[in-house]
Amino acid sequence: MRKLITIIAFLCVGQTSTAQEGRTFYNSGNSSTTKKYVGASWLQGTIILADGSELNGQVRGYSYKGNDINSFRYRLKKGDKARTIKADDCTLISYDGLIILSLPKNLKKKTGKRKFYVTLYYGEHLTVFQNPKAQISEGGYASASGNNAVSFNEGQMLSFLALKNGEISKLTALNFRKQMRKITSDNKKFMKRTSDKKWFKYGNIYKIAHYYNQTKNQ
Repeated sequence: MRKLITIIAFLCVGQTSTAQEGRTFYNSGNSSTTKKYVGASWLQGTIILADGSELNGQVRGYSYKGNDINSFRYRLKKGDKARTIKADDCTLISYDGLIILSLPKNLKKKTGKRKFYVTLYYGEHLTVFQNPKAQISEGGYASASGNNAVSFNEGQMLSFLALKNGEISKLTALNFRKQMRKITSDNKKFMKRTSDKKWFKYGNIYKIAHYYNQTKNQ
């Protein structure tokens, strides 16, 4: 009987651990500012449905509009019948190392039609995701004065969107420090580190967002 109780307890712990891991998708800030694309190959992934339940199996991009993804396909394994997953059906998809969020199509509203957004960094307090309307750098960008050119990495997106406390803010390459300080002013430890300009720069945005989340409650 004692052995049976021990086995049952072990199984319960294992099931609880799996459920907790399934709900945790925050990444570690290991990313870049180049545009991320959702592929069309069947790969292992997880879909969090609108009711909070999970689908674990094979996922792929299915319907596109330009470079933006409109829907995904899901199947448990090869040979099974696939089903289409749209943004209104879910809240999050983990696929091919990417986190794709379902958010309102009109970001100024919290309800209504939804669409998919690919995240650059997904965090507990602050998330940075791709701006579907952002331009892509081809190696340089003219300054506002027209006298100088500001150099960016080729393929780098020139603006991102940040989600914090349910509010969306735009972060641009040219005014990044000012914009980021404005939305992170509630974190004193973070604000102190923004004086390090070699660290506090647009190209380091994913590590900056990660540090904010790490220090938010310290």
